[in-house]
Amino acid sequence: PDADVFDTESSFVVHVSLPGAKKEDVGVNWDPEKSELSIAGVIYRLGDEEFLKSLAMGERKVGPFERKIRLGTRATPAHIDADSITAKLEDGILRVEVPKLDAGYVEIRKVDIE
Repeated sequence: PDADVFDTESSFVVHVSLPGAKKEDVGVNWDPEKSELSIAGVIYRLGDEEFLKSLAMGERKVGPFERKIRLGTRATPAHIDADSITAKLEDGILRVEVPKLDAGYVEIRKVDIE
């Protein structure tokens, strides 16, 4: 999926286009070893199996997806406050705020979506 990444003084803010996604079908993880935000999940077509057989034209992007966004590099990783990462899915846009920190420790974290 398409994404915008904003690098502010206090945080990275990531907007990911996920039209039709439900928060329970999307996962967000932070990997400090790679300085990488991972967003993965699945987007389903609405309707039962019989209805979906009648699809005449399919332009929407549906099915499984994964997007990895590096914040910083392996040589100069972003120092992130992993405990304060937030994610919210609203109006088809996943907004992830990744607060910066002067120093941190290495731990892969799961981020809950509101």
